[in-house]
Amino acid sequence: MPQAEFVPFTAQTRMSGLNVNGDMYRKGAAESVRQFVAQSGASFPSEINESVEKISRAGGTPLVVATATKALGVIYLKDIVKQGLPDRFQRFRAMGIKTVMITGDNPLTAAAIAKEAGVDDFLAQATPEAKLALLKKEQAAGHMGGE
Repeated sequence: MPQAEFVPFTAQTRMSGLNVNGDMYRKGAAESVRQFVAQSGASFPSEINESVEKISRAGGTPLVVATATKALGVIYLKDIVKQGLPDRFQRFRAMGIKTVMITGDNPLTAAAIAKEAGVDDFLAQATPEAKLALLKKEQAAGHMGGE
């Protein structure tokens, strides 16, 4: 019977996976998986890097899959911007309300989604701590309602 250990996703590691009978498998953010594979001395194939950039520029989230010694491929995940959202953000702007998207996505993906959604600004690769810090900063500047 195989011995398997689940490795949960965290905001710090930005990847998850399985350890099965001494073999390690991961999926997650490209940079995190790149560092994971690099620990064995291996590097990412150029095709993986190209796919990650292409998916990111298209507003998708590239999910890289790898073993401890080799990047295996990239999965294209895409959030759907709800119909009417850009118009709604335009109405907020007309009322003097600034919209900011806070996401754990990489900067290329975040920029594409922010443009598609019509938000005023975005914060990419945000950890829970960075999200909270931005909210507190905006509140302190009087840009958000408090308790």
